[in-house]
Amino acid sequence: MRPPGEQGARRDAAKQLKVLMPSCFDRLSISDELAGHLDEGNGGADTAQPTALVVNSFGKVWHVEVGRDGGGAFLGHGWPEFVDANGFGVGWFLVLRHEGRGVLTVKAFDLTCCLKESRGLQPSTATRSKGYGSHKPQFIKVLLPDFMEKMLIPPAFVQRYVSEAQQSSKMAIIASQFGKFRPIEVEEDGPGMFLAGGWPQFLAFHGISEGDVVLFRYEGNMLFKIKVFGLNGCQKNLRGKGAGTQQNSEKQKEAHSYGKHERSSGKEDRRPKGSVSSLNEGPRKKRRFDSFEIGQRPWIKKKISTYMLKKILSLATTFCDSIGLVGQCTITLKTSMKSTRCWQVGARRLKTYGYLGGEIWRSFCMENKIREGDVCTFHIVETALWHVVITRCSDRTG
Repeated sequence: MRPPGEQGARRDAAKQLKVLMPSCFDRLSISDELAGHLDEGNGGADTAQPTALVVNSFGKVWHVEVGRDGGGAFLGHGWPEFVDANGFGVGWFLVLRHEGRGVLTVKAFDLTCCLKESRGLQPSTATRSKGYGSHKPQFIKVLLPDFMEKMLIPPAFVQRYVSEAQQSSKMAIIASQFGKFRPIEVEEDGPGMFLAGGWPQFLAFHGISEGDVVLFRYEGNMLFKIKVFGLNGCQKNLRGKGAGTQQNSEKQKEAHSYGKHERSSGKEDRRPKGSVSSLNEGPRKKRRFDSFEIGQRPWIKKKISTYMLKKILSLATTFCDSIGLVGQCTITLKTSMKSTRCWQVGARRLKTYGYLGGEIWRSFCMENKIREGDVCTFHIVETALWHVVITRCSDRTG
């Protein structure tokens, strides 16, 4: 039975975190749930000697026996060869994930806490086509008592993957597994970069406890996505502790707000409670309709002016921080999530504001017949994917 706080996380049963101890080099104990998934990939638990196709982080495949004895399920024959070939060491973290059909991927994190690429091995054709060997930069941290107030980002990770320009940023964005974005202040102190201001509140809100293990995946521009594993090695359902009631309430409010924008007939909605109004429209300081809300699915509403149609559409810094918009990037705009049609619009975050602009932005406005006085509501599906709902100005003719 899954521990409290992890109920309902069905997919998490096929994932497990292990720490390599000396006893793990000959065989690795795994959960009965994970073994059961591997049995299914071999045609059922009655298979004489079920095997798993174990894939390393570079896409190389090993055939490893899935065994059972009085101590439970384990990876046996073939596992020592897998460990030796990949150069795993004592104290490394392994994240095991069942991918279906008896395929088990293994991510290894070395003593620097960074994801370790396999040494000198080329990806096989069979696994490369499925994307098993493709990983973004990642690191893993055990939440020791000192890390509950502020947490050190591994110096080796910063050196390898975080540019000097990004290191000068004072803000990181953390996205949990259910899409909640939270800005966290970055502090430089002694040994390196720390997640500091807002970090304890983030942990408390999501029910992340001392002793839990957090896996960070780096999306670039100081945006991290996380997964959390409990003391039993199973992935935690972050909505289970303390966040459930508040999260459900936010979902209902956001769904109601989203539906209201979809059904809008051209009249401006009242600004929602907790939204922010900006008086700074980019480089032109003139009062304009500009509201946004940061919830599970952030959105921003803009009343279109002639300046926006011909030049840029500005974005408040608070909004940019909340969705992880840093530096220069490309935003995909879609007016229908069911359609394949989209516009790749240039975006940039400056010190005092961010903006959308360029030829593709002007093409987006022209092709969608957006005119002065229309209202565009941008729903942030992901940092670089926005769904745009266009509400026509009520006094438009033709």
